[in-house]
Amino acid sequence: MYKETVVRRKVPSIFIIVILLAVSIVVSDIIINIQVGEYKVGGYLTILLACIIFLLIIMQINKCSVKYKYSIIADELIIYKLKGSRQEVMESIKIKDIEDIIKVDKITSRFRTILCKKYSCLNITNNLYACMYNNGHMRGKFYFEPSCKLIDKLDILKKKDMC
Repeated sequence: MYKETVVRRKVPSIFIIVILLAVSIVVSDIIINIQVGEYKVGGYLTILLACIIFLLIIMQINKCSVKYKYSIIADELIIYKLKGSRQEVMESIKIKDIEDIIKVDKITSRFRTILCKKYSCLNITNNLYACMYNNGHMRGKFYFEPSCKLIDKLDILKKKDMC
């Protein structure tokens, strides 16, 4: 049995929030005096911009409360999503069904993971891996952020399964 938890770091989120606020101040100063014909629409655009920035800040704060727990129990890799006291199983895969786990390039991973399942907090310093599996009737792929220790344990268990 092995388990580890991945948590999103708060400093990058705070940095993103500060940048969003700075950009919103600059853009609102620029658009406040926009007129279309004789109508001043700058005030409405400023309110719209404030609402959009508010939603983006709420999304960043919400992302900080999500954690992922990766567990190896017997011959299964189980991925849990933790939010507050709620725990939800996202994936449960037999280790023998895992075809490949590959390290993904940090720059291109941001674009590849947009439409795929991802169970990581996307910390810049950590490595992102893609796991491809086939459980007999379905092929799947997801991205996650395991430690080197978890990758080593999965390799050992896969080799033990093949013998």
